[in-house]
Amino acid sequence: MKRLLALILAMLFVITGCNYGNDQEQKQWKLIEQSATGTTVTVAVQHSNKKVIEWLKNEFATFLASTYEIKLKVIDQPLGKTIDELSANKANEVNSGEYDIIIFESEGFKNALNKGLLYGPFADKLPKVQSTIDVTALNYLYREGIETQNYIVPYGRNELSFIYNQDVFYEKPMTYEEFFGVVKSFKGQFTYPNPATSKEGEAFILSVIGQYVDLEPFISGTIDQAKFISAIQPGLDALKAIKPYLKDEGKIYPASTQEMDDLYNNGALMMSLSMDYNYATDKLKEYEYPENTSTFVIPEGVATFTEGASIAFNSPNKSGAMVALNALLDPEMQTSKYNPKLWGSLTSYTLEVTPKINIDALKTIKLKSTTVKYDDFLESVMTEFSPEMRTIIIKQWQSQVLGN
Repeated sequence: MKRLLALILAMLFVITGCNYGNDQEQKQWKLIEQSATGTTVTVAVQHSNKKVIEWLKNEFATFLASTYEIKLKVIDQPLGKTIDELSANKANEVNSGEYDIIIFESEGFKNALNKGLLYGPFADKLPKVQSTIDVTALNYLYREGIETQNYIVPYGRNELSFIYNQDVFYEKPMTYEEFFGVVKSFKGQFTYPNPATSKEGEAFILSVIGQYVDLEPFISGTIDQAKFISAIQPGLDALKAIKPYLKDEGKIYPASTQEMDDLYNNGALMMSLSMDYNYATDKLKEYEYPENTSTFVIPEGVATFTEGASIAFNSPNKSGAMVALNALLDPEMQTSKYNPKLWGSLTSYTLEVTPKINIDALKTIKLKSTTVKYDDFLESVMTEFSPEMRTIIIKQWQSQVLGN
């Protein structure tokens, strides 16, 4: 009976389209919370960071239990298996399935939404989405080249950071023009991993190209390749312009970050790169980096990758799923998730929208001075490239930069 009530309330909640502008809408959310009390929420997750599973089972589960009396069940399995099972449920008209929440670390949302495997729209109805997320931002409105339609909640980000040896140069470049100046001044002491084989290498060329192109005309729908290649050409030209100043004059690129790290550690390079914001600090603790290593991001923008979570179309506990996803944006959870000892995921907050008290909570996580500050990451968020865009960019890099 309680599950039926939860479903009815969840459907009413979506249909009424409440935005927390009056007491009635707040009362409706309270009813959702009440219907979720004493229930179990099941989350299906596959994540490259093994800390995530433990964080969900411990920190997040404890928070849900103590705050909402919700029990969290975590199923660690490949995303493909989750999608296959949901597809079978859809075909067999199974209206009450096993999963409530699905985690999308990178790709997969587009496939799930197009197959009708997700419940919604719901994301913009969650109080903490309304109060902490910029729902007008392209990174909220689009994912993988399609409109999100409020079927997914962004809960975190990964951004590229630059690692450098302060014994070689000290002043952090604040623009890409300044960065290119440093590269040219120290000829042969910088390179980047091959973007076809390294996430960091891909993120670097996306960061550069992103400074020269307006992604909005290409962010949704089928891409006109000729127009897109023309739009990214200035960025490709910038990469070609620094090629003669790279190690080996850009004829050879490290296949991985580890190869780049090896070059950095032995003094052959003045910089390395990482998608893990605490990576340099960890390496320093392990005495695997030069003593005067530090990090920076370029305020003009660095490649950004958003992680999100959705609700399964046949979730047996839609109210509980909405309450759990709303809780994921709570400052206590965003701060806990930010802690590199527990997860190490950047917040999904926005400087222009999120209340200062939420952002200030991140200060409770004490990080070394060698780690980029959270507000610097927030200032350098870039519009995310879709998978189709990234495929085109890598092919063009291979033909225009690597091949010449």
